[in-house]
Amino acid sequence: MKESHMLAQLASGLEAADAATVLATMTDDVTLRVAVHDQPFEGREVTGQILTAVLDGALHDVEVTETIRQAAGQAGAETAGQAGAQPAGQPGAQTAILMFTVQVADHPGTADGLLVVRCDPDRDNRIFDITVFLRPLAALQALADDMGRRLGGPRPGDGA
Repeated sequence: MKESHMLAQLASGLEAADAATVLATMTDDVTLRVAVHDQPFEGREVTGQILTAVLDGALHDVEVTETIRQAAGQAGAETAGQAGAQPAGQPGAQTAILMFTVQVADHPGTADGLLVVRCDPDRDNRIFDITVFLRPLAALQALADDMGRRLGGPRPGDGA
């Protein structure tokens, strides 16, 4: 799967609220990072649970407004402390940003979001790392509250 096709599939899946299509763009060991948790979520199964809950109503009317791709041959920063740094073990990884607008359950108005995705050409350009940002803070809190109600109890993957 080419990176541009994968990004188009990701955008299409988000806009259609189709968690299976979104999940198909990700590796089995994907890492999902969200602002409301200190620790990332690890793995396709947990990420699938979260995506299904989010796209089943917590977020709706997603519209991807722009996709920004890392230029071919552009290297990330040299040190891990700099923005764009390449994680250990992923020297050929590519980074893309999807900007979107969305309606959040129990939040009036539209929210803006960013998905920062890292994909690996050696793994069929699938996403191995995804970070989600959402603003304004009130929309992020509404999303966190809705997800707490939908998923309840301990966070997915904790085994408790």
